[in-house]
Amino acid sequence: MTVPAVLPERLVRTVREILTASGCTDEVADAVALGLVDADLHGVASHGVSRLGIYLERLRAGAVRGDDAVSVVTEWPTGAVLDAGHSFGAWSASRATDLAIAKARESGMAIVVARQADHFGRAAAFSERMADAGMVAIVAASTAPLMPAVGGAEPVIGNNPISIAAPGTAGAPFADMALSAVALGKIIEAERAGRDIPTGWATDAEGAATTDPSAARGGLLLPAAGAKGFGLAFFIEVLTSILGGGEGGEARSLYKQRDEPNDCSHIFMAIDANRFGAAAEAPVAERVDRFSERIRSSRRAPGVDAIYAPGDLERAAADRNREGLALAQATIDELEALAADAGVASPFDEETT
Repeated sequence: MTVPAVLPERLVRTVREILTASGCTDEVADAVALGLVDADLHGVASHGVSRLGIYLERLRAGAVRGDDAVSVVTEWPTGAVLDAGHSFGAWSASRATDLAIAKARESGMAIVVARQADHFGRAAAFSERMADAGMVAIVAASTAPLMPAVGGAEPVIGNNPISIAAPGTAGAPFADMALSAVALGKIIEAERAGRDIPTGWATDAEGAATTDPSAARGGLLLPAAGAKGFGLAFFIEVLTSILGGGEGGEARSLYKQRDEPNDCSHIFMAIDANRFGAAAEAPVAERVDRFSERIRSSRRAPGVDAIYAPGDLERAAADRNREGLALAQATIDELEALAADAGVASPFDEETT
């Protein structure tokens, strides 16, 4: 059976309508819908509309709020601490991103931390947004403990994703990675698709290596590059949870504690690249472009067809997918059921596609 493709804008409209029918305000529903579809657009299905079902379940349980509950705890010219109030993460992250950009334009740089937040999706969506505004950007998040310390046998720290982006005249280069060998969402996506996972991604509940995604869900994620990944995850916890007033390790699981707030923390760091333009003959964005092109044109190893700068593959996926997104069948089935429950049209109906 051929899996139907759907235009991204049609998918955004359906997801937005489902969210508003479920009690979200228009502005929050818009941020969440754009964020979920943006992930699918960039080929990151693990953070795309496949998450809508769990988002709605948590909304109904009161674990997350569908309105704007974000407030300022404290702020100063170059920074702020926000309380997300358990609002959807895509919404509080949008608020924090805009505040970081505004403060960095005024003061040259800014750091905004958001606490009592929820899963915000694809971290690069926010680092790219800051880079497009002329910032060198760092975005990171704490997550529920999923990984052991090196040599440990219990989860003590999250896979704490980080994204870094820089301005570029032909699109912002960016990196976006979890600090486990792989993001939990990719294991969930493999489970939904009935695929094995590679050795080295995770252990089972007893700490033994496994290729079974279902066993991995009950086990531990492993840090990327061992002690290096664990060390970076530790300091992201400092930059997010602890700078936000917490003790580290507070975040709860989206999946195992579905009726409780996520309580993760986020950090948004913006450096106004224009402030550094006077130090060279060309703006930062142009020099970043040249550096990226030098990487792409560097000598290739035998059998390698192309070399990519950070963000190239995701940007190419987005260009392809704007003509139509092909979702996993399990995601299509769930989305159609959620649309029917909400009383909105399926995005796959011929008359609405």
